[in-house]
Amino acid sequence: MRGGSAAGHAAELLVQAALMMGSGYKLGCYQPGIDDDHKDIVVVEKGGFSALYVQVKSTAQLDREGRVVCMADYPEGAVPESPRFVYVMTLIDEAQQRMARCWLVGSVDFNRLAYRQHSAERPGRVVLQFSCVASGDAVWDGFEVAPLALGAAVERLLETAAEDTRFDVEAVGT
Repeated sequence: MRGGSAAGHAAELLVQAALMMGSGYKLGCYQPGIDDDHKDIVVVEKGGFSALYVQVKSTAQLDREGRVVCMADYPEGAVPESPRFVYVMTLIDEAQQRMARCWLVGSVDFNRLAYRQHSAERPGRVVLQFSCVASGDAVWDGFEVAPLALGAAVERLLETAAEDTRFDVEAVGT
């Protein structure tokens, strides 16, 4: 996407706005100070104690084959997966300053369905590729959500996602 990280940040802000407004402001969205673990947005239900983590991937144009293509790059063997970790893939309409289309994909499904790329130039890394034919794609169509319905869809996910009861003692500085 033109604009690199600035365009990616703009897409994250559009997703945050859709989550909050689309849930009737029942959801709160927070961006971690550092994006070093692929959690762009932390989503919480106001008054609750559960969180959902969102990785936003976006593009502003279809590729030459008419596909929406978004990629996530990870160290081999360290691809995150949790019922509380989801991807929001977006096709951004920059002229209208809005999400034209979006797909909400749980990490378990994304990790199973995404194409995997390995390259000699980046040993030890794997790129997971969301490659969706815009005119209709049997693999990804079931994950498409109307941008105005994204907040309600994530709200339902947050309510039904399994609780993650792990407690990281090192994170609290014992």
